[in-house]
Amino acid sequence: MIPFYLIESLLFLIFGLVLVFRSVFVKNLLNYIQEKNLFIIPGIIEIILGLLTLYFRHETRLGLLVFLVGILLFIDGVFYLLLSEKLRSTIEWMLKLEDKSYRIYGLFIIIIALGLGISAFFLI
Repeated sequence: MIPFYLIESLLFLIFGLVLVFRSVFVKNLLNYIQEKNLFIIPGIIEIILGLLTLYFRHETRLGLLVFLVGILLFIDGVFYLLLSEKLRSTIEWMLKLEDKSYRIYGLFIIIIALGLGISAFFLI
C-alpha cells in the first residue's frame, strides 16, 4: 500500500531529522515521558505501526526489510508496555548520552525511512 509506506517513511524521516538536528528536544521529550510515566503512549503507537507494517508487507518486493521493521516496532512497543519500570534506567542512560550518539541514531533512522519509502514503489 503506497500511502501507508510513504506516511510511515515520512514519520521516520521526521524523527530521524529531529534526532540529528534537535537532540536537546528529544532529551527533553524523553525526560518528560519518564517524569510523567507516559510509557504507554509510545508503546501503543509502536505496536500499531508495527502491526500495520506487518499487515501490508505482502504488497511490496522488499518484504524482508518491511518485516524486520514491523517486528522490531511491535516488539519495542510491547517492551514499552510491559517493562515500563525497567525502561527508566534505560532512559536515564539515554539522557546521559552525547549529542553525537543521537546524531548517529538519527542517521540510522533516516536510512530506515529511505528503505520504507523505496518499498512503497517496489510493489508486487
